[in-house]
Amino acid sequence: MTTGSPPVIARLRSAFERRDLDAFAPLLADDVRWGDDDHHPRTCRNAQQVLSTLARVMDEAEATITEMVEGTKGILCGLDVHWRDGRQLELFQVYLLRNGLVAEIRGYDDRLSAARAAGV
Repeated sequence: MTTGSPPVIARLRSAFERRDLDAFAPLLADDVRWGDDDHHPRTCRNAQQVLSTLARVMDEAEATITEMVEGTKGILCGLDVHWRDGRQLELFQVYLLRNGLVAEIRGYDDRLSAARAAGV
């Protein structure tokens, strides 16, 4: 598996920090997956679904990146999320790459699990 290069990390960080879906879109594989069919009813199965979900989340929450680091299996991203309804949570995502594009996005509630999945 290709884990990408620092420029991919920089582009991901920049797209998130600017909340720029146009910058995020070219980083996604056409068949990118986000979520788990068994445990998440709104699993995304392609780039357009991921972008639509991100747009919806951006309307409902503000997220600050707490860390972004490349591991041997993927990129670990820590997020501090503030929902418009007052909820706040820390969550972690792992971006698994294929040919320099995000092919899968996995969410984790704790850093240790996410770090293991990313190979950090």
